[in-house]
Amino acid sequence: MSEHKKYGWTAKGIVGMIFSPMGLIWLVLGVALWYYGAGDEPDDPLVFLCVFGGLGAIFLLVGLGLLLADIHRRTLLRRAYEGGYYVMAKIAGTGVRANVNVKGRHPVYVECHYTDPSTGTVHVYFSRDLYLQVDDLFTSDEVPVYLDRMNDAVGFVDIDAVLPKIQVHT
Repeated sequence: MSEHKKYGWTAKGIVGMIFSPMGLIWLVLGVALWYYGAGDEPDDPLVFLCVFGGLGAIFLLVGLGLLLADIHRRTLLRRAYEGGYYVMAKIAGTGVRANVNVKGRHPVYVECHYTDPSTGTVHVYFSRDLYLQVDDLFTSDEVPVYLDRMNDAVGFVDIDAVLPKIQVHT
């Protein structure tokens, strides 16, 4: 299991990557303006601290929350994959993630279903985002889904196992 797997970033994680440094910069700016007594009136440094520092703290906390949530999701997927326990799930189809737009295109995800034979419960898992149409490229109609033995809601869809090597020419 030494090969490198892609666990994918979600939109929340990307927003966290943007909000966190932006909030940190505003927070530091607000504290610096307060510390150096910027402004003409005696209350101006406090206003700068409240406005820049307050907005910076909000953006920093929201960004860190989103970023840490996505890092936690990726850690759970990595733990499931490295645990080595997997089931074969049937590829149900692909869908388009319309809320994400990269270079004018929406990424595609693969939906797969696995029925637990002991309970009859159908589990639905989704792959990471793919940035090309893969409907006709699957080498199998089933895909390995690595499950976390401590939490069966966590499943890493190893979509690369059922796709050939792809070389995109632009």
